Amino acid sequence: MDADLVIRGGKAVINGKAVPRDIFVKGGRIAAIRPHSTNSRKASRIIDARGLLVLPGIIDAHAHFRLRLGPGKYTADDFTSGSAAAACGGVTTFIDYTGQGPGESPLAGLKARIKEAAGRTYTDFSFHCMLTGWEKMKDPAAQMSKCVKSGVPTFKMFTAYGARGLMAGDAALFAALKAARGLGALICVHAENGPVIDLLTETYAGKEGIKALPLSRPPFTETEAVGRVAVLAASAGAPVYFVHLSAAGSAAIIASARASGLKVLGETCPQYLALDESRFKGKDGYLYSCCPPIRTKDDNAALWSAVKKGQLHVVATDNCTFTRAQKKAWGRDIRKLPMGMPGAQTLLAVAYTYGVKAGKISLGKLVEALCENPARIMGLSARKGFIRPGADADFALIDPNASVKVDARKLQHNTDFSPWQGQTLSGFPKYTILRGQIIAESGELTAPKSFTGQFQHRTKPQII
Repeated sequence: MDADLVIRGGKAVINGKAVPRDIFVKGGRIAAIRPHSTNSRKASRIIDARGLLVLPGIIDAHAHFRLRLGPGKYTADDFTSGSAAAACGGVTTFIDYTGQGPGESPLAGLKARIKEAAGRTYTDFSFHCMLTGWEKMKDPAAQMSKCVKSGVPTFKMFTAYGARGLMAGDAALFAALKAARGLGALICVHAENGPVIDLLTETYAGKEGIKALPLSRPPFTETEAVGRVAVLAASAGAPVYFVHLSAAGSAAIIASARASGLKVLGETCPQYLALDESRFKGKDGYLYSCCPPIRTKDDNAALWSAVKKGQLHVVATDNCTFTRAQKKAWGRDIRKLPMGMPGAQTLLAVAYTYGVKAGKISLGKLVEALCENPARIMGLSARKGFIRPGADADFALIDPNASVKVDARKLQHNTDFSPWQGQTLSGFPKYTILRGQIIAESGELTAPKSFTGQFQHRTKPQII
């Protein structure tokens, strides 16, 4: 078989198992998958993958690049630096968010974000449509339908951030869930009890330093919102997807809901799986600020268990990058502290190191959580997330025996901080391949002036 690329001699993760296979790529897609052979075949390039694991390209289902913070103010990573970090970390597709104001057209927000990203990314991309200011929108269900027809079947709502006009009341959530059910769409929810958090923030802000963050957002503020929204979704007969879950109680609620037959899905992030509240004790503790906050080692363990059991379905980054200078401007008042951390380049490595190498999950489960489930749930499975003929030739090739000591200065993120600074991680890719083209090798972009990313028109979610 003539091929543009052959990946020869590696172990490909297919159907949950690492099996010896040669992979043939033609026209940007997987043309064939065959047992290892030493027979010579014509190919423009052959990658010797002996000793390497061949994973599908990672799908980061929750990322924030060039997030607008105010007039002329943005997070540190734009689409170029963010996608560079993603590519060098094995991510071949990310899903960001639209940024239109409350009550404004989500379709207009989508078009604006596509325009921002087009021609500036190294990886493929898509967006979730923000669905804020429901009561202000004219015929919101019809506006959702336009987004679905434009290739975006997922929408984000909040149960917090009322002062910013983002918080949806129960009536709006219920109406949106019913509309999504009729459209075959999916509502993704940032679940925290906003009013209680606002009350606790005023109680502790400016008095406790970074300790005010976990004090103002204790676990019950998340679990209460998860339980409440799950009930609303069940009553609407609609699926619901919870983003960035941090608490053991939230995972337990989802497990119970699914055992009852409800269509409830959950996502967690590396920071909630592998970091704990002891990080707040150091002088740089404020650098680890995110919402929800990182919690306890018991929460870490419970979340890993939920991923292993299939009770949490996706591991994504919630990448939201700031520099030390941006964080330091908080003046020890959490109301002024930028929330979020870089994670695109370390997603695969952290999940592999703390999950697979630590014996908490299998390699197959890793691929489910980082590739297959995001592809199914987010409407990408026709071409992404799986190693099978006809799929896009997206891969992350890792050496399971290699390790790297993390140094923020050597990462592609536009920041001088990494939450994994100084830690030795395995699972960084030797090659990242997008539609048959090697876009990164050993932590460096192969063609820094070539922006190969494309907007991905997604189909309706598969609710697993």
